[in-house]
Formats: sequence, structure tokens, C-alpha cells
Amino acid sequence: MIAREFIRRQVAGAWRVYDAVTSDLTEEQFNWAPPGTANPISATVAHIIGGADRFINAVIQGKPSLWESQKWSDKVGVGVTPTRGANWEPYLGTQFSLEPFKAYKAAVQASIDAYLETLTEADLDRKVLFHGEERIVGDMLALMVTHITQHSGDVSTLKGIQGAKGLPY
Repeated sequence: MIAREFIRRQVAGAWRVYDAVTSDLTEEQFNWAPPGTANPISATVAHIIGGADRFINAVIQGKPSLWESQKWSDKVGVGVTPTRGANWEPYLGTQFSLEPFKAYKAAVQASIDAYLETLTEADLDRKVLFHGEERIVGDMLALMVTHITQHSGDVSTLKGIQGAKGLPY
């Protein structure tokens, strides 16, 4: 198996976990404010999708994110996707519709799939700048997979705290 196919399978697997966790979300669960300092599912979902968007489009390809270029802030109803060290406050206490987030995820996933179709072995070793550090594209793709699955687990936990089943298996 060549590296591109392996990476495509890993990315697809990460999205399968995400979809398994989010497919039966209600808007009430999506917008529920957990106790303490935990973020609502809406913020975590925006972070997952926005992160994947930034990893592929902004960091790896050096293009504007889809969030920016397709004006997802207007469609979703919030000005930012929460990032590391950024202000997550706009997600606290705000009621969002799930549908725009589902559409944003579909657009990001299609963008990732299109990029992976063009991926070459040489691309994997190309250096990019991420949070002020030089990384290679292969590492960024691995980080994206981990990021999607890790935070899908957070969503699963937040559903469980609300009495819902996190993962369907």
C-alpha cells in the first residue's frame, strides 16, 4: 500500500468515528452548556471541523481556509472557529442550528479528499509552518487524524454526561 492510500484510509476512519458520534445529535445536546469549564458540543464540533479546514487548506496548501473563503461565519452564525489559545466565548450560551455545521463539515471533508487525491510521496516531506514551528506535511496529516478522533471522544463524553449514548457501538 502506498502512503497516500494509507493516509486516505486513516482520514476516512477518523471521519467515520466523528460521524458515528455526531449522527444522532439533537440540537439540545449540541447546545447544552456543561458544568465547570468544559465547552459545549457546538464549540468542540466547530473546533474539529475548523481545525481540519485549517490543517489542509491554510497550513498545508497555503490557501485561505474554507471558513474564510466560503464565508462560513455567515452560514453558521458565529464569527470564529475556536482554536488553540483563541476565544471560545462566542460558543458559550449561544444556540446554534446543527445543519450549517453539517454542511461545513461536508465542504471540509470534500476539500480534504480532493487534496489527498493529489498527494505525492514527496509532498509528505515538504515543510510547513504550524504554530510557529516547522513540521512536515506527513506529520500534519497524522495530527489531523488524531485531532478529529480525540475530539470526537470529547463529544462522545459530553453526550454521555447528558444521558445519551456517545458511540453507537
